[in-house]
Order: sequence, then C-alpha cells, then structure tokens
Amino acid sequence: MSLELGIYKDEVLDHALAAGYFRMGNDLFTTHEVFVSNYGNGAMYDPVFWLRLNIKKVKETPSTKKIWKKCAGFSFCIELAEITEEIESLYSVYLNSVNFDGYPSCKACIPELNNPADAFDTHMITIRDQGKLIGVGFFDVGKKALMSVLHFYHPDYKRFSIGKFLMLITKEFANDCHMNFVYPGYFTLNGTKMDYKVFPQKEAIEVYLSKDQSWVPLENYTKIQLEDYYFKQVLGIDFDEEEENTLIPK
Repeated sequence: MSLELGIYKDEVLDHALAAGYFRMGNDLFTTHEVFVSNYGNGAMYDPVFWLRLNIKKVKETPSTKKIWKKCAGFSFCIELAEITEEIESLYSVYLNSVNFDGYPSCKACIPELNNPADAFDTHMITIRDQGKLIGVGFFDVGKKALMSVLHFYHPDYKRFSIGKFLMLITKEFANDCHMNFVYPGYFTLNGTKMDYKVFPQKEAIEVYLSKDQSWVPLENYTKIQLEDYYFKQVLGIDFDEEEENTLIPK
C-alpha cells in the first residue's frame, strides 16, 4: 500500500484503515497476531482480526438505550484533541485499575497533536459529572471513516459503562458527519478482553480477511472459523492436510 509518509488524513486515512492498518504513535501498522508469552525457546502468539463498524447497519438496541439513559446526567463535549494534566491524571487512575498493559501515558500514545504537519487529525470526547472529568476518548478523523485511538474512564464510574458510552458518542459523531465506518481496532481469537469492540451490535460489525483483502460481516463467522482462516489462508498451514500426509505409507 502506498501512503504519503507521515500524513494520514482525509482519504489517505480512509484507504489505510480499509487495508487493515491502524495507528501506533505517529505512524500506522498492521499485524496478524499479538505476543502472549514466552514458551520454551519460542513464543506464543494470539491471532487477531481487524474490525470496523458499518454505520449504515447500526440500529438502536435495548442495551444502547439503557446506556444512554444511565449516562443522561453527564455532559460531554467533542473538540480538537489536547492532552492536559487533568486528562493525564485520569488516565493514570484508569491504568492502575485495569489488569492489562497499556501506554504509560496519553502522550506516549498520541505524541503530537493538531499542528498542520502532524500525521493525524485527532479529536477528543470529554465526559463530565458536574464538572468532574470522568471519561475521555481520542479518535482520528478521515474523510468517510474514523478510528478510535484511546478510551478511558474513572473506575468509580464503571457501573455506568462509560467505555461503551464513549463508543456510542463516537458512532453518533461519525453518523452526523455522514461517515461510513468507525474502526475500533482488532480483537483477539483467544480470550474475551477485546470482545467489547463488537459493541453496539455484532450485526453491524465487519471483519477484515487480509488474504482476500475484503471486509465481511462478522456474524457470518465464529472465532473457530476465523482461526481456521488464520492458519490456512494467512500462514498457509493446513493441519488436516498435514495429518493426512502423515498417514500415507511410504
């Protein structure tokens, strides 16, 4: 894929996201797996698949209505992104409350912001409870798509599903801007930590099949089927064929 080095805005970002790329720092990357742990002299990896939300397929559900109702007493604002001491302080509190690795700071995740020469056009959502900052979401804007970069919230407000509330606000922003897709990143096949990215509804989520270079409805595939695709199509390993070959007498 050809990209203008260092500038990922408008149609360029749309094109990159559609090809299975995502933000890391001030650049873009893609991957088919993530490191899990060391295993003997090698390492264990978990297959991943990139997701996107098709805005035209999204419908209101009892779950989304419940979250809007729970969070009705909070105020939120969408504006050009900035990283303040207040935001970094909230992120630090959030990071200390979760059981997975994350960027050490917002600045480490988003090194540069909104200068003409910056790589991305970054916006942010701030959610407040009577002036108290309780949630923040950063996202990068293209022409017809956006990608969610970083969401976090105060752990005292976990019962309000602030993370999902941020996802709903992001989706509404994309819809109001007549965009087609929201890209939340990848999810893993083993474990459920990344399954929240299927929100607000699986029927509106599409998954990227990298070998075919195509997006297909996630609801048409189980994780077992995606794992089979990963080994056969991405890695070129067919365990059934190898097992048959071991049974053929020489």
